[in-house]
Amino acid sequence: MPKRFLFLLLLVNSLLYAQSENFQSENFFQQKNDFTSKRKITALIYSTFIPGAGQFYLGHKLKGAIFTLTAFGSLVTTIVSENNLIGGNERLENLEIQYQSTMNWEKAEQIWQEMLQVKADIDRDYKRRNLFLGITVGIWIANIIDVLFFTPDKGAGDIFGDSTLWIENKNGTFLISTKIDLKKIQNLYARKN
Repeated sequence: MPKRFLFLLLLVNSLLYAQSENFQSENFFQQKNDFTSKRKITALIYSTFIPGAGQFYLGHKLKGAIFTLTAFGSLVTTIVSENNLIGGNERLENLEIQYQSTMNWEKAEQIWQEMLQVKADIDRDYKRRNLFLGITVGIWIANIIDVLFFTPDKGAGDIFGDSTLWIENKNGTFLISTKIDLKKIQNLYARKN
């Protein structure tokens, strides 16, 4: 399934890039739209590799952050479920060996009940892994569709906005600095009062 997904993403990106080159050569876009088209293609490439990066690049930071957090959150859940699945299968194999080697009926019944519980856990992790893998792929595809059709370009500019944060190294110590627009803070304060 991941190979099909990657193939589909590369195919869509290739087709869209070829289409934009065709439009540019036939002068369908004016000069301003040509710039926007190049930014859209760059945003598409960013979103293909990191969900939400294209939205962030086009100036929609909140939308980009939501796509990134949900995609990676569901991906982490998928990985944890896969890890639990592998561990559960190993535990089940060990229990099967214990079950076959035991001579005590009571101990065999106890091991059997534990095997049933481990099997139920394996089934639950298998379903969870598949569910969150599907959610991850769905978010990734929705992210690409969103950056192509539903996210307008806010134009080039500082992607971090007016407030930036940087780290400086002075005399062996690290300083964290920020640039803050005081007029925006005053306007926010004035609106609250």
